[in-house]
Amino acid sequence: MKKVFLLIVAAMVMILAACSSSNVEKSGSDKKEDGKLTIGVTTATLRHQFFIDIDNGMKKAAEEAGVELLVNDPNLDLAKQVSSIEDYMQKKVDALVVLAVDNAGVIPVIEEAKDKGIPIITADAVVESESVDTFIGTENYEAGKQLGEYLKNKVEADGKEVEVAVVTHEQSFVQKQRLEGLKEALKGFDKVKILNSQPGYDRQKSMATVENILQANPHVDYIYATAENSVLGALAALESANNKHTKIIGFDVTDEAAEGVREDYILAMIQQQPSKIGEESIKAALEAINGKKLDKNISVPVILIDKENVDEHFKK
Repeated sequence: MKKVFLLIVAAMVMILAACSSSNVEKSGSDKKEDGKLTIGVTTATLRHQFFIDIDNGMKKAAEEAGVELLVNDPNLDLAKQVSSIEDYMQKKVDALVVLAVDNAGVIPVIEEAKDKGIPIITADAVVESESVDTFIGTENYEAGKQLGEYLKNKVEADGKEVEVAVVTHEQSFVQKQRLEGLKEALKGFDKVKILNSQPGYDRQKSMATVENILQANPHVDYIYATAENSVLGALAALESANNKHTKIIGFDVTDEAAEGVREDYILAMIQQQPSKIGEESIKAALEAINGKKLDKNISVPVILIDKENVDEHFKK
């Protein structure tokens, strides 16, 4: 009788073990049960409209493709961005889209992700690594040159010498490219004097910087603001001083900046296409997942906005 009881217990243990094994296998496959691919995104920040527009473009493309999108906002903190990529590796995402906070600082972790077989798409900021499948975004150096050529033509038409103050975030590789492009376009053109760069990334700091520039040199002709918030800070300073002698040139038009163009505080701006950058990033990620070899650089064109065409692109 005891022997029969032991045989029954042993059989029950085997049945329970088989059920447990079946359940483990099922939970492991549940992640892909719906057939959806998962793309991990680490943006630079979602405090600026430009990056919000990129995010919206990615979400639109992901929804259309039936892809699950995981989005992390490190808010310009490299350590948080690295941590998010490590988390995506743990989750075994099918691809990564990286808008680098620090284009050199993210290299080790994205190379680690690539070694695990995860395709790497970079957007907005170039990351110099063979592990990157492709870069999606603006050719910032060329865009800076385009703005420089516009300014050169304006100065030639006016026939007088001018001074250009620069408000920029010197730690930003992207903004450095924009400044270098403008300087290249004006190289050897003696009617333009470019003053030393002054710090400005967020709106408040940029406003204070421009106020100081105007106090030290009230006759400065142009402010070159290399990003969205430096443009808006410069605009606020000029509006506060009711200064329409000094004009802004810069990057990333918002509705507020568009009004600045109409009101003659802003001469011209480069408008990127952030929503398109977001959409193209997801499309490239899907192509990389499917094994397609991508071009190393996929450029998204820019639009030069001035008073002649601002109403075409921004409604009042």
